[in-house]
Amino acid sequence: FIYAKIISVLSYTWDFFDILMYCITKGYIQSQEDTKLLIKQISTRESIFQQLYEILERNKREAVKELGLIERECREVVIALKTKQAIRNVLGKALKNLRFLWSRGIIDKIEGSKMNKLFLAKIKSLNNFPMTIPPPTPEKFLHNIVWLENKDVLIEFFKEKAQLACFDYGDIICKEGEMPQGIYLIISGMSSYFILHDFSKTSDSGSLRAEAKLPATFTEYVTSGDIIGELSCLLKREMGYTATCETILQACFISLEDLYEGFDVFWSFLEDKVWVKVALNIANQYIKELTYQRYLEENNMYMENLSSYSELSIYDETIQYVLIVFGSVINVVTEEPYFAPSLIPPSCFQVRRIIPGILNLYLIVCWSLTNLIGVLITFIFYLQY
Repeated sequence: FIYAKIISVLSYTWDFFDILMYCITKGYIQSQEDTKLLIKQISTRESIFQQLYEILERNKREAVKELGLIERECREVVIALKTKQAIRNVLGKALKNLRFLWSRGIIDKIEGSKMNKLFLAKIKSLNNFPMTIPPPTPEKFLHNIVWLENKDVLIEFFKEKAQLACFDYGDIICKEGEMPQGIYLIISGMSSYFILHDFSKTSDSGSLRAEAKLPATFTEYVTSGDIIGELSCLLKREMGYTATCETILQACFISLEDLYEGFDVFWSFLEDKVWVKVALNIANQYIKELTYQRYLEENNMYMENLSSYSELSIYDETIQYVLIVFGSVINVVTEEPYFAPSLIPPSCFQVRRIIPGILNLYLIVCWSLTNLIGVLITFIFYLQY
């Protein structure tokens, strides 16, 4: 009995330190992001700003890598922590909305008081939330693919097609320049993206990209719940990065043929949903309020094929942001190029394809944050005549 008690106390203490380490690392990553914004506002010399930005970005990448390793080693603890934080956020928003309705007299004082006590009791009960939660089985991980929207008919279709793929440390999942084999939904483990831009080999806008002094290399880390290969599968073009396993990794693999079979079977909406999810993932790096959940709630995003347009007017009184999430455009007035992913400044009112003689297919997604505020997200990719 004494040994069991000691083991229980030690386990609890170890889980507590895992949670503390995860929260500190996550807070450190957020501090790097906040510092980058502050430095941009106060810096007067571009060279100093670039040096500090690179240092902060390098520190952030290292912290993200450590965060992924923590999630790998302490999956049950991290799942419990994320679940607890999500519940707390939901209850916090509900409490805020309740108090707003209560203050406006929409909810009766007595009923509002009872509901307020109920929400506070629920928040307090989170102190007794379990320290660990077992991870879901590989079959249940398909529910984490947001563009399946938890619809049974879609999940059952891809469950029959999906395969379990296992990789060892250092294995290459996909290589830059190779055609995609399908998408990988990471079940456990961590992978890194390594992007190497060789501008001398690009025929469309390589010289302009080099002149813009874009970074030649870039590394990003993905972990449980993330998907590898969505964009390349949608475009049916070579992978834009090399994905290498940083730990032992398990993934749910859906082949390119099975993915497009799903697009054919559920033709009216599935491919558009995948495009929306890819766009929002990229746009969320610049605008935090852009989430797939918000898109589902407000249902105010749409896509258009603008391949027939040589020029496109963007900002007006209803548009707040314009982002290029794939490809490149050029400002009609100043001839300044913009490359994905980037935020186009409000001073640019019209863009066009970057080089004549190249067929540009534009997929436009519009987002309205309110009735008077919107977001326009442009996808551009190139096909040689």
